[in-house]
Amino acid sequence: MSGNPGKIRPRGWWIPYTFVLAFGVVLVANGTLLYFATTTFSGLTTRQAYVEGLAYNDKVAEEQAQEALGWIWSIDLVSTGAVAPDDPRRRATVRAEARDAAGTPLDGLDLHADIRRPTEPGLDQSVALAPVGPGAYEVTVLLPKPGQWDVMFTAQRGDDTYKLRRRLRTD
Repeated sequence: MSGNPGKIRPRGWWIPYTFVLAFGVVLVANGTLLYFATTTFSGLTTRQAYVEGLAYNDKVAEEQAQEALGWIWSIDLVSTGAVAPDDPRRRATVRAEARDAAGTPLDGLDLHADIRRPTEPGLDQSVALAPVGPGAYEVTVLLPKPGQWDVMFTAQRGDDTYKLRRRLRTD
């Protein structure tokens, strides 16, 4: 026998410790969630949400005008491989094919693309696609890293403007 032989613990003596332990677990879980919530990607794709919200009706009108054009797009990003064996940069070709609602190739477009890394700022680039055939446009780019890229296309012909966003991937 050890301790004080004449002292008996009261029934349920461990219950207050259980509550303290449970609250400790909740505090640790909340602290962990708070850490990850404040140190990871915010999810914001714009820094001026309020200003863009004010222009919402203008954007709706632009989208309706764009849909009325009926342009059909085929977009592809073809990786032609690494620049060097240990280099993370990839040479890739961005190819876009455009047709009108009747299926006729759209020639004479002024086509630009903004290429952005969705999770990493500072790797963006803007390029102009050159015509390579009937309704076909392409450009070769050097991407700093393999993986996913958001490509925002802006095509103009006369007064018509068409904007298109695609998420593309390189190996």
